[in-house]
Amino acid sequence: MTAMNLAAYLERNAAQSPEKLSLIFKDRRYTYHDYDEQASRVANALRKLGVERGDRVAIMMPNAPEFLFTFYGILKLGAIAVGVNVLLKSEETWYILDNSQAKAIVVSASLLPIVQAVRDRLPDLQHIIVLGGEGAEGSLSYEALTRDSSPKCTAVQSAPDERCAIFYTSGTTGVPKGAVHTHESIAVQMDIVKERFSITEQDVLTTVLPVFLLSILMIGPILTVHVGTTLYLMERYTAVEFVRHIKEWKISLILGAVPTMYHEVTHLPDEIAREVDFSSLRYCTCGGSPIPPELRRDFEGRYAFRFLNTYGGTEMPCMVTTDPLDEERKFDAVGTVFPHIKIKIVDDDDNELPLGQIGEICMGPRTEGPYAGLYKPLKEYWRMPEATAEALKGGFFHSGDLGYIDEDNFLYIVDRKKDMIIRGGYNVYPKELETVLYEDPRVQECTVVGVPDSRLGEVPKAFIMLCPGAQATEQEFIDMIRERLAKYKQLGSVEFVNSFPRNALGKILKRELRDQERAKASQISVR
Repeated sequence: MTAMNLAAYLERNAAQSPEKLSLIFKDRRYTYHDYDEQASRVANALRKLGVERGDRVAIMMPNAPEFLFTFYGILKLGAIAVGVNVLLKSEETWYILDNSQAKAIVVSASLLPIVQAVRDRLPDLQHIIVLGGEGAEGSLSYEALTRDSSPKCTAVQSAPDERCAIFYTSGTTGVPKGAVHTHESIAVQMDIVKERFSITEQDVLTTVLPVFLLSILMIGPILTVHVGTTLYLMERYTAVEFVRHIKEWKISLILGAVPTMYHEVTHLPDEIAREVDFSSLRYCTCGGSPIPPELRRDFEGRYAFRFLNTYGGTEMPCMVTTDPLDEERKFDAVGTVFPHIKIKIVDDDDNELPLGQIGEICMGPRTEGPYAGLYKPLKEYWRMPEATAEALKGGFFHSGDLGYIDEDNFLYIVDRKKDMIIRGGYNVYPKELETVLYEDPRVQECTVVGVPDSRLGEVPKAFIMLCPGAQATEQEFIDMIRERLAKYKQLGSVEFVNSFPRNALGKILKRELRDQERAKASQISVR
């Protein structure tokens, strides 16, 4: 196998284009020479602390250049980077650090108390390195360590299938699992994305969502380094800053966005909306959760700009499908599959289903043609051999998503397999009900989950957030579904809410809503 390391792309750019602007963050600017030098300082600092090839080093910080310097510094040593969601509480953080057996963690000062609260229960954690926390008790200073380290470090040669990153699933359906990826699997994916979107060194990308999510890290910072282009990194997303910096920096690609962002842009105040200028954008994608066709049409009609639906995830990794770039799209689909991936739809016995039939979406490598054997999803779930074997049955990753492929090779997502409601023996897909509810202009956001029912087992319940100032009754939406869908798909109830439990991508956590409803049902049955 050819030796490689993702950090070698950074070193190549530093050697070939040292003065090229690589990274913009607030008022900070870094050339590729600066970027590589900072990553080398991190690598040498970690080496002095005893971090070796294969050791796990966690990163827990919001969007900042230091996250990226740390990531590439870890890779230079042949160690494994572990992303930690900054929204997690102490127990959730403990689980990830314990499961990954992290030897060190680089953490923002504001998040240090979360780690300190569980440090006594982490026997493998030897070092806590704090960004912006000079003199914090029991920890080391990131600034001091990197300042005193050499700015030169050459990445070790890594085998293509050598582990480089562990990023944990969002836990929307249970305990988070550490998806392990290799240098090769990420590099191949970056090659395909570069090819798909015709990305060159002249492009300017932006990343506005958290880079502790692997998909966002890949289609922003890693892709930028892979190609040798420029990245504008936002600390956090706001619609106003988002549209302003697209205009100011002439952003050409946005490959990581979610429906909520587009909704907020379409509802900007008139004085801000008049400033919107997307003329520099070549492509803009949307993923993370289904986007209502009405929102898509509203956005494109308002701003005369076409964006692309995508489908992917932590294990896949990154993108698996996108809308055709210059051909007719299907608004209810998530696009067509990338050329190096074969998607098959299977039943509960893992038998492949014909076109048009709903089953679990699975993805694996193509067996013939120029892309044969290139695709590799996750290598494993860290320290979870049974979950790994189940997910990678037959050499295909089983996504847990339900969907189908049509005669034009478009992929449709019906629902999460574990979100499916079984009402009196009938399968009910929440997304079908949500699609109907979204047709009402008063609905800003909604979700449907199955709640316990003594007679039918489960019945659908809708949680609806109305647009500001809108008014509606429960019965109106119950009647709406009754008029449009079969009797077994009818809503049992509707609850109006002001907010939803969400993960870091803004995806609604249906599991939490289901758990709340089951707890209520349990209390009622006890009485």
